[in-house]
Amino acid sequence: MKNALIIERPELQSMTQRYGWKSVTFFFWMFYIYLWVPLITLVVWLVGVKLFHINMIEFNGYESLVDKLGLYSAIILIISIILIGWAEVNRMRFKNKLRRLDNNELSVGEVAKKYNLEVSHLTLLRQKKSVKVDFSAKGGISEITEY
Repeated sequence: MKNALIIERPELQSMTQRYGWKSVTFFFWMFYIYLWVPLITLVVWLVGVKLFHINMIEFNGYESLVDKLGLYSAIILIISIILIGWAEVNRMRFKNKLRRLDNNELSVGEVAKKYNLEVSHLTLLRQKKSVKVDFSAKGGISEITEY
C-alpha cells in the first residue's frame, strides 16, 4: 500500500521518541484503568456482602463467632491489663525523675578550637543563610562552601 495513512517505521525514531511515546501510552492505560476502579470496587463489595451473607447467615457462621466471643474477650482483657500495668509501672518508676541531662551551650571559641577555625571566620559562617561543610574521615573539616 503506497498511500497508507499510518506510517509504521519505528526504526526511524530515536530512542527518546520511542520511550517517550511508550511512557505516554503507559500513562493513559493506567489512567483508563483508574477510571474503572469505582466500578471494580462496587462489584468486589457486592461479592463480599454476598459471601458474608452466605457464610454467616445461611451456614450459621455467627454461632461459631458467639462461641469464641468469650475467649476473644478474655484475651483482649488480659492484653489490656498487661499493657496498662506496664504503663503504670513505668509511670511510677520515672515519676518526678529528670532523665535528660542539660546541654551546655558551647561558645563560638570552643567550637572554633575543636575544628581548628578562627573565631572570626566561624562567626561569619554562622551569619550565612546556608553553608555546606564537608568532613574528612578523621572528623576534621575538609571543605567549607558558602552560599
